[in-house]
Amino acid sequence: MKLTVLLIYGFLFFICFLISALIWHAQMANVYFVSQERGLIADFVPPFVHMGAEGEFYIRQPHVIYAVWAVYFGCVVLIPGICSWVILRFREHALNRAWK
Repeated sequence: MKLTVLLIYGFLFFICFLISALIWHAQMANVYFVSQERGLIADFVPPFVHMGAEGEFYIRQPHVIYAVWAVYFGCVVLIPGICSWVILRFREHALNRAWK
């Protein structure tokens, strides 16, 4: 059962991470910060700007960017957990109905 939970959570975490990273890149990159050497997925992983690197700078205050990132990351962690719990509850409910 624990392996099932970990597999479901891991799969959902991966999917949620990819979706959040793509949304983050579309909304934040070149609007809140400029980073030349990062990719779509790497933009989601801090630090967002390497100080001293040419062509990389913050447009908005760094604490604002990190606050928004904390909300995104909280969703990346919580949404798969909640979905895993719901899936397992439905599975348990279906097994209980099958045995009655």
